[in-house]
Amino acid sequence: MTDTPLKTVRVPEGMTPLFRRAEEVVSSYFGQREDRPEMGSIEIFGQRYILVRAASLSVEFFGMVAEIYGPGREAEAEEFSRNILYDLAHAIGKSDAKNFHAKMGLEDPIARLSAGPIHFAHTGWAFVEIFSESNPTPGPDYYLVYDHPYSFESDAWVQSGKPRQHPSCIMNSGYSSGWCEESFGLKLVASEILCRAKGDDCCRFIMAPPDRIEARVRAYKATSPELARRMEAHSIPDFFSRKRLDEELRESRSQLEERVDLRTRELVLAGERLKAEVAERRRMEERLRQADKMEAIGRLSGGIAHDFNNLLTVIQGYTSLALRVVEPDSAARPFIEEVLRASESAASLTSQLLAFSRQQVLSPKVLDLNAVVRSLAQLLRRVIGEHIVLDLVLAPEKPRIHADAGQIEQVLVNLAVNARDAMPRGGTLRIETRLTRGDHASLRGDEVQILVQDDGEGMDEATLSRVFEPFFTTKERGKGTGLGLATVYGIVSQSRGEIHATSRPGEGSSFEIVLPATHEPVAPGEVARERLPAPTARTILLVEDEDGVRKLFAEVLRKAGYRVHTAGDPLEAIALSSKLAEPLELLLTDVVMPHMSGRQLAKVLEAARPGLRVLYMSGYTDHILESETGDWELIQKPCSLDALLLKVRIVLSTERK
Repeated sequence: MTDTPLKTVRVPEGMTPLFRRAEEVVSSYFGQREDRPEMGSIEIFGQRYILVRAASLSVEFFGMVAEIYGPGREAEAEEFSRNILYDLAHAIGKSDAKNFHAKMGLEDPIARLSAGPIHFAHTGWAFVEIFSESNPTPGPDYYLVYDHPYSFESDAWVQSGKPRQHPSCIMNSGYSSGWCEESFGLKLVASEILCRAKGDDCCRFIMAPPDRIEARVRAYKATSPELARRMEAHSIPDFFSRKRLDEELRESRSQLEERVDLRTRELVLAGERLKAEVAERRRMEERLRQADKMEAIGRLSGGIAHDFNNLLTVIQGYTSLALRVVEPDSAARPFIEEVLRASESAASLTSQLLAFSRQQVLSPKVLDLNAVVRSLAQLLRRVIGEHIVLDLVLAPEKPRIHADAGQIEQVLVNLAVNARDAMPRGGTLRIETRLTRGDHASLRGDEVQILVQDDGEGMDEATLSRVFEPFFTTKERGKGTGLGLATVYGIVSQSRGEIHATSRPGEGSSFEIVLPATHEPVAPGEVARERLPAPTARTILLVEDEDGVRKLFAEVLRKAGYRVHTAGDPLEAIALSSKLAEPLELLLTDVVMPHMSGRQLAKVLEAARPGLRVLYMSGYTDHILESETGDWELIQKPCSLDALLLKVRIVLSTERK
C-alpha cells in the first residue's frame, strides 16, 4: 500500500507519504458527487458546485475586456483582466480552502496545504508538480516552486491559436496562492514565470510572501540563467489591488460559505464595476476632447490674431490720419469714422478670443482684491440696473493676489452681465471674497476665492456643461457673442487659477473663482507722467515684419520728430544696428517675427548697445514674454497713434539700465 504511486500530484520523495494521505482525504470528498441536471445542480459532499468552460475564464474574458476598452488601450485591458482574474481566483481559493478544511477536519497547516494541489486536480484547474527546493513552512521564509503541466488556462490559449506575450495562468496563480494563504494564515502571492501559452515548455510558478516574492524571482533567475531571458514577461500580482477586493469578499464570506454560486454573482459585480469604470473613462475622454476642442480654438485664435491685429493696426492708423486732414464738415468724414468704429469693434472681438485662449499679454501686480471690487462697485451697479441688488461681502483679511487688475475687473463685469441677463425680473447679485487654505489639486498654499452668485433662472446640466465654450450662448440671435464666459475662463486660467460653476433651473447660478494668494505688499499706484519730455530728434530702430504697420509707425514717429530706422525682420535689424554710428535710443520691435522673436532680438542688441531701451508691440505674443522675468514694456496692437506716441515718450523718459 505504501508503494502506491501518487495519481494527482508529483512531489519530492520526502513529501510522498503526506500527499498520499491527502489523496485519500480529497478522493473521499469528491467521491460523494451527485449530479442533478433536472435541478441544474452538481453537489459534492453536500456542497453545490458549478462547471464553467475554461476558455470563458481566460481567452474569451480577455477578449471581452479588450473589446470594451477599445483599440489603442490593449495594455490597460490586459492589466485590468489580469488583476480582476487573479484577485477573484485568490478569494475563491481562500474560501474553498477554509470550507474544505472545516468539512474534513484538517488542523495541521501542512496537511491543509497538501490537500490543495490534489483538490486542484479534482476540480479541473491543473495537475501540480512541486519542486524539491520548495520550503512550505508557516513563516516569512515560505517558498514554493511548482509546475502546472496541464493548466486549463494555458490549454485554452494554445487551443485558440492566439499568441501570448505574457503568462496566461492567472487564475491558477491566484487560486493556489489563496489556498496556501488560508492554510498557513500567511499572506502569499504567486507569479507565473514560464507559460506554455507564450511558447515555453512548461507553466512554472513561484509563491512567496508579497514582500519577498520579487527577491525570490531574482534569485531563481540567478540560479537558472538559461531561463532568465524567457522570464522577462512575468509580472508580480498587485497585492494592494488584490487586498482591496479580498476585503470586500471577506464581508460576504458567510454567504460564500453557504452558497458557492455567489462566486458567479461576484463576477457579475466585477463586470458592473468594469462597466462603471469604462463609463467613467468615457466621460473623462469626453471632457478631454472638450478641453482639446477649446485648446484648438485657442490656438486658431492666436494664429490668426497676429496678422489680424496687424491689419487692424493699419486700418485704424490710416483712418486716424485721414480724420486729421479731413475737414469737420466733409461728406467723407462720417464714412471714415464708421470704418474706425468697425475696426475698434473687431479689435474688441479679437481681444476676447485672445483672453479665452490665454494668449493675452498681462501686466500682473500685487492687488488688494477687496479694493478692486469696491472700486468697481459703482460701474457694476450701472451694468446690472436698479432692479437688481448688489450685495458685497468682503473678507476682513484683505486678500491679495498677483494678477492684472484690468483683467480681474473684466471677469467681474462679464459675470455681472451674465447674472443680470439671468434675472430679468430683478434679484440679488452677491459678490463675496474669501481667504482660505487651499484644497484644489492644481493650487498649493493659501487661496483667494471670489464667489459670484445670483438667484436668477439657473441652468440645466446640458447648458452648465458647455457654459465656458466659446460661441455657445442661450441668448437670442444678435444679443450675445457667446464669448463672455469663455473670456472669463481664459483670464482665470491665465492667472493660474480655477473657475467652477454650479447651477440648477430655478435656483440661480454660482461661479467660484480660486486664485493663488500672495503675502507680498500691494503694488504702488502709477507714477504721474504729466511732465514727460517733448519728442526730440532721438534715434529709434523700428523692427516690424508687416510692411503696412512698419510704414505707418515710421511715418507717425518721424512726423513727431524722431529719427527712425526700419527693418523688416530681426536679421536685417542686427545688420543695420552694426552699421549705425549714432547712438540708438530705443528699439521698437514686434514680438512674433521670422528667424527669432522680438525678445531674442532685444537681447542681441542690448549686448551690443548697453542701456538700450526696448518697447515691444504685438497683438499676439505666443507666450514669449510671459516666460521672462523682470520688467518689460509692451503696447498692444491694434493701438491708436496717440497711444503709440505716448508710450514711446514714457519709455524714452525712463532712465537707462
